[in-house]
Amino acid sequence: MVFAPIPSITFDASDPAATVAIGRLFAYLAMGVAAVVLLYYATIYVRDVLAVEARTEQWYLLIGIGAAIVYAVAGIASLLLEPDWIRRFVDGAILFFILFLALAIRAMYHDQPTGGDRSRLLPVWADYVVIVGFVAAWWGTFLVETSSTRLVVAVGWVVTSAWAVLYGVRAVRVHEGTTFAALTRHLLPAIVCVAAIVFVDLVTSYATGYGALADATWLVGTSLVAAFLFNTAVAIRQQGGELERLYDWTTWREQSFDDGSLE
Repeated sequence: MVFAPIPSITFDASDPAATVAIGRLFAYLAMGVAAVVLLYYATIYVRDVLAVEARTEQWYLLIGIGAAIVYAVAGIASLLLEPDWIRRFVDGAILFFILFLALAIRAMYHDQPTGGDRSRLLPVWADYVVIVGFVAAWWGTFLVETSSTRLVVAVGWVVTSAWAVLYGVRAVRVHEGTTFAALTRHLLPAIVCVAAIVFVDLVTSYATGYGALADATWLVGTSLVAAFLFNTAVAIRQQGGELERLYDWTTWREQSFDDGSLE
């Protein structure tokens, strides 16, 4: 998120700014590790668990998780190195994290076979227009630093968060009982936490004296996002384990292996 610069990290417990910086460092580390673990298991999920072709959803999901990793790495670099251009990468990474998760969830919502009977609010090509528009807008504000930079990022945060939540709820409702629904149900709280952080950040940026509230919300919210990403990875692993147990003879009781029949 967009916060005022923090001095270099020093291990001085009496310095509140240093304490907040160290807290952010650990939050970034937690989110980065959780995103790496989720990226690994998401790849396994698409390859070994899903029984349908989901290439569009796969790439949207993997890019969104990759953006979370970029966000964590750029955030750590912004704390340790402190150049201004890295902070703008932090803002852009969280924007694309939300955007591509929203696109992945939307693609899951429209996925076949049940998705064929539902009309799309936007055609497929609109997804690519949205992506190109966001990339162009972010790079434009990145290369040409103006007063509109924060507005572009803020609008992107709010719109994509609302979009992700809308399609997340729809995807869970229409795909209940499937791996799509399970994955969406675990990812949705992470998106809601990011949306809450964005909302508090935007509100406190226009009010004086609430910097501590913004910092506290960011620390708690980012830690929760990391927890939900890791929880999603655990859920994927559990689904893979359930699939493995279906073909594991040690999980079947009262079975005779002499004649291949049940006793």
